[in-house]
Amino acid sequence: MSKTITYTYTISKLPLDVRFANKVVSIDFTPYVKKEELISLYGESQTLVQKIKNKYQNIYQKELKIRNASFIAEIWGHLAAYKVALWIKKNIKVWPVQKFAKFVAFRSGIIDCGEGSIDTNRWVWDILAWLFFKKHK
Repeated sequence: MSKTITYTYTISKLPLDVRFANKVVSIDFTPYVKKEELISLYGESQTLVQKIKNKYQNIYQKELKIRNASFIAEIWGHLAAYKVALWIKKNIKVWPVQKFAKFVAFRSGIIDCGEGSIDTNRWVWDILAWLFFKKHK
């Protein structure tokens, strides 16, 4: 089954689009640029991961094989990079820096979380999960 669907969750009163495909989900954080919004989304990442994994199970009738801690580490890593890039875009008005910050914001604002068999950097998130998120299995 190779269907792709988009589902909108409400997390901290914010709509958040998640696209589901076989072995991968994409979370779009780009509508949010305010510090308060991003902090709220950080705080709800564990809840979001569980909702996404449950929905994936319902759609594909199989488990999304990403450990919760690894999934959370990837969300936090991308949101941190996204937040820094947005700050740079707002505060450093030098052309090459602006261009780089725009690129980083674009690449980090949409998170593609895939199973290890298709996500070439899953090992990075697995290591960070082991270091920082041991309590989230």
